[in-house]
Amino acid sequence: MPVCCRRSGRHTAVPAASVHGVIAATRIQQRRLLDLQHVDTRIRQLRYRRAHLPEQKALDDRAELLDRVSAELSATRERLARLEREQRRHERELETVETRYGVETQRKYSGAITSQKELAALDGELSSMEQRRSDLEDTLLEIMEQREETESLVAALTEREVELADEVTAATAVRDKSEVEVDEELVRQVAERETIAADLPAPILKYYDDVRTRKGGLGVAELQGRSCAGCRLELTASEMQEVKQLVDRGLARCEQCGRILVVP
Repeated sequence: MPVCCRRSGRHTAVPAASVHGVIAATRIQQRRLLDLQHVDTRIRQLRYRRAHLPEQKALDDRAELLDRVSAELSATRERLARLEREQRRHERELETVETRYGVETQRKYSGAITSQKELAALDGELSSMEQRRSDLEDTLLEIMEQREETESLVAALTEREVELADEVTAATAVRDKSEVEVDEELVRQVAERETIAADLPAPILKYYDDVRTRKGGLGVAELQGRSCAGCRLELTASEMQEVKQLVDRGLARCEQCGRILVVP
């Protein structure tokens, strides 16, 4: 509860009539007003919980992680598809080079070429094809290694995605269950509030609602021992006597925090 500052070192309780006119209330009605405050506090807590469910936070965390894994999986699958295309392209090129190399080698040894100059040129061409074939084989080996690693990563990410999807499903069920429980409890508390409010006259309810709105949801405070439960300030013996006399006639309030005081 917020602690209010004393004025002139004094803490007194004054009747509602001192500011807003006389608000008559029996001791029973004052206790019911305190009951109403307890219910309103509970309703406020439930609404806050409903808006800030830890189960929702857990679900959001799992769902966010699932989104990241799914995005990584999608990117990895795209990389794998690109590697597969590159592998096929290099395999086709290697096949073309090997076919041409075979043809040119056969032509070299067929005896059809008698010119030394033409044979020298053919040897140079065959040498270039051998180098190209070696380069393509090295590149293909590298691509195949990358593809194998990528396939393993796709498998791992796919498994993780399935696990997280199951976790999201389970977390959703837990969240939904908590929402239902909170909503059901809210319905009970709202019904209880209506029952209590029906026992109280309209002027008392209006005054209470006005104070509660101004005081952050806590409009009624019980006098606990010698202290106001709203601001935790202690009353003197004379102030205690004054409050006890006042509550026999109507509503009293704490001068320091402005809340309605209810004496046990």
